[in-house]
Amino acid sequence: MSGQKGRVLVLGAEGVGGGDETLGYEILMSMLKTLPERQDKPMAIICWNTAVNLLAEGSPLIPHFKRLEEQGVDVLAGTLCVQELGLMEKMAAGKLASMDDILDLMLNNDVVNL
Repeated sequence: MSGQKGRVLVLGAEGVGGGDETLGYEILMSMLKTLPERQDKPMAIICWNTAVNLLAEGSPLIPHFKRLEEQGVDVLAGTLCVQELGLMEKMAAGKLASMDDILDLMLNNDVVNL
């Protein structure tokens, strides 16, 4: 990125915002549908805590995450979270990331917590 910081989105739940869970999920779905059409995509999306469920088999968001991956966005799932939630064999999008990988991204780029 020629010395420039990139933008990293961090998802910690299966929706965005602190209000209604159903609305938060719908907002997230709308964002992931819209994001591939934009020129200013983030360099990475980190999913941790229960957000890793969004990358597991059966999630309706898998096609959106895969499309972003095809466009060069790193979609990462926290390994500890995936292990703790019993999803190691069920990941359908993204790749596993260690805490060291996550910290490298978060400490060296602009982070947006959703």
